[in-house]
Amino acid sequence: MSNETSTELVKRVEDFIHTQEQVSIQDVAKQFNMSRYRTNGLLGMLVGAGKIGVKQIGPVKVHYWRR
Repeated sequence: MSNETSTELVKRVEDFIHTQEQVSIQDVAKQFNMSRYRTNGLLGMLVGAGKIGVKQIGPVKVHYWRR
């Protein structure tokens, strides 16, 4: 496991989502080698902060950068 701080990880995830049109929890988990549970919590923080949006498409939650 890396010595990356939570703040650095959040910034990297923000940058990743900003470059994509939309991403699922699984996309982010694979990109950063995290569990989907941890990824869901991190994305929940970003949604709560108003930085990203989320919409449900069938069984998948899709996250996108708020413009």
